[in-house]
Amino acid sequence: MKKFTLLVALLVGAVSFSQQVIIDRLNDSTTGLISTLGDSGVGVYCADYFVLNNATTLESVTVIGFTSEPPLSIWIEGFNLYIYTHDGSSPSGNPEIIGSGVVEFSEVDPADYTLIEDTTTGETTFVVDFTSVNGGTPITLPAGEYWISAFPNVIGEPNGAGRWNWQGSASASPAFEPMLIDPSDLFGGATNWTTISNLIGEPFPSFAWTLTGTETIGIEDNLAESVSVFPNPATSVLNISLPSNIEVTNSSLIDMLGRTTGVVYNNGEMNISGLAPGVYILNLETTAGSYTQKVIKQ
Repeated sequence: MKKFTLLVALLVGAVSFSQQVIIDRLNDSTTGLISTLGDSGVGVYCADYFVLNNATTLESVTVIGFTSEPPLSIWIEGFNLYIYTHDGSSPSGNPEIIGSGVVEFSEVDPADYTLIEDTTTGETTFVVDFTSVNGGTPITLPAGEYWISAFPNVIGEPNGAGRWNWQGSASASPAFEPMLIDPSDLFGGATNWTTISNLIGEPFPSFAWTLTGTETIGIEDNLAESVSVFPNPATSVLNISLPSNIEVTNSSLIDMLGRTTGVVYNNGEMNISGLAPGVYILNLETTAGSYTQKVIKQ
């Protein structure tokens, strides 16, 4: 099993609420769209936009789809789940750019997810427990805008007998329409993220999936309003501005593998010139509480 995740630290002194349904997009559409990776490395991937209003510890995700040649289980070699940040109009990465996601579960072994399939209708549902797949380590994402992409990897080509289609959700209405990317140009015309309605010529509001988790609201939320981190994205120096009555007692910058980079806060700034481009998590311990923010090194 291959797995690659961005581990985001929980806010110290935060208040957590009981597990709840965070996103629930109903399986109430008669249509779906291909989202499948073939064993040759050619794939077609869909993504759905969502918002986390608070920092959230991810519990599980249920993704609903169908295959036209059931059972899908005879073709499956693994399952893939990616979460990307929102770049203003589309996902900030795609499954063929390693490290571009904030959560990347690649080729998850069938033993590590639940597959529910109806061999009569072809409906095929995947259920993934984030903590279990991540080796027992919980994953918490900050509040923000995200995209989720889910797909099995199957024997043969993605549009062959093992093709899986992500079921649509007609009643959902996210702020951004779902998108598709076809990097190998298997179907033609969507080598970059493309709005699905533009591809099929009719509305396609969302996909069918459910996310459960535990929202976490830090008691230091007021601190976030007092801290300024700029520029972000940055190329060499990250400036950190705090009120004069607040001191930084500890700091760290964590990379995409959850490792501390060794870069520390010093006199109002962090020198990140030696880091590779990518997404990092800034953690500050201060006399007024803890502060966490995603930063981007260009």
